[in-house]
Amino acid sequence: MQTNEPTVVETEPAAANAAPRPKRRRLGVLIVFLFALLGVLGAQAARRAASTVTTGEEGAFAYEATTFSATITGFLDAEATEAVVPEKIAGRRVTKIGAAAFSGCASLTEIKLPQGGREIGSNAFDDCAALKTITLPAKLETLRATFAGCSSLTEILVAPGNKHFRSVDGVLFSVGGRTLLFYPLGKAATEYAVPDGTEKIAASAFRDCASLTAVSFPASVRELGGEAFLGCAALRSVALPDGVETIPASAFLGCSSLAEVKFPSGLKAIAPHAFIGCESLTSVVLPDGLDLIGDDAFEDCVSLEKVSFPSGLRVVEPGAFGGCVKLASALFADGLKNIGDEAFAWCAALTSVEIPASVEEIGGRSFPRNADLVIRGVAGSYAETFAAEAGISFEATDAENDESAEPTPEP
Repeated sequence: MQTNEPTVVETEPAAANAAPRPKRRRLGVLIVFLFALLGVLGAQAARRAASTVTTGEEGAFAYEATTFSATITGFLDAEATEAVVPEKIAGRRVTKIGAAAFSGCASLTEIKLPQGGREIGSNAFDDCAALKTITLPAKLETLRATFAGCSSLTEILVAPGNKHFRSVDGVLFSVGGRTLLFYPLGKAATEYAVPDGTEKIAASAFRDCASLTAVSFPASVRELGGEAFLGCAALRSVALPDGVETIPASAFLGCSSLAEVKFPSGLKAIAPHAFIGCESLTSVVLPDGLDLIGDDAFEDCVSLEKVSFPSGLRVVEPGAFGGCVKLASALFADGLKNIGDEAFAWCAALTSVEIPASVEEIGGRSFPRNADLVIRGVAGSYAETFAAEAGISFEATDAENDESAEPTPEP
């Protein structure tokens, strides 16, 4: 039995020594868990602290502040000509100019922004009619403002070192120059050449530029933003580069002097309201391959006399040419599928419409009830049915029903 004791003794201590090990592992896991929990709770506390907003006024500025930063929400001096936004307010670093913060400050000629500013909110400087120049901070990352109504603004500058924006002759671009973001409304030039390499004109980029009569584009431009030239009342001519596939909504709305538009060869769609109120347009030549003309696209183009509708056009949406009082004819090519309601409403001079057999739907009020209006189309087609139901004269153009078009028999 003694010979077996060492084994027992050795075994028992071994078992005794092994027993605490799972406890130590559990203790280690528990400590790690506690540290993780403290980290999560600390992060949540930090977020709660950061999300706790206090408001106040300091000097000429109204602000909102969190634990770590502050936002300028308003400017309180209605008669000031200069605003110098501090780097800190209420002891917090100013990182944001809030939405509409300076909107309507009509006396301000200059606004100096803090270099730590990272964001400028929407409409921040709207209707600052006397503002002449502004320099965007070096750390600015997000710009939602478009300087609408800043009619005296001649240049937008960017502080050195900014990684998101650049200024070229006072015009604001993305840092790589691919997107033209904003053209200052107060620039006195009547013509502007978009620099080569620009690929996009941002939404509202030229909106309400009262002095511009002509804008030229490099072949690199591929995209126009919505309302890009809205309200450019002096703009007379535009030649869009062939890479542009869509003319966006309201792009040239209210360009009352626009008399000539060269449409891009790659154009696929004209979006709603694109040319509303372009009162000086007399003739429009649309490129082959155009698929769609959007709602009210050429509404109230009161001088428009001629439109060349292309092959490939499928849809003319409601109101597209409503109020074009001088338009005398509309001759569509085969492939058209749909003519929307009121597409040619109030076209008082319209006397001739040619509709191909491919048309499947015509809105009930698509054409005016002019006494001398004639719809021409293939006998038995939907166009004939529509004309009969609408009480509009119909004339068959089907060569098979035209005896004069039959071939002469060979002798």
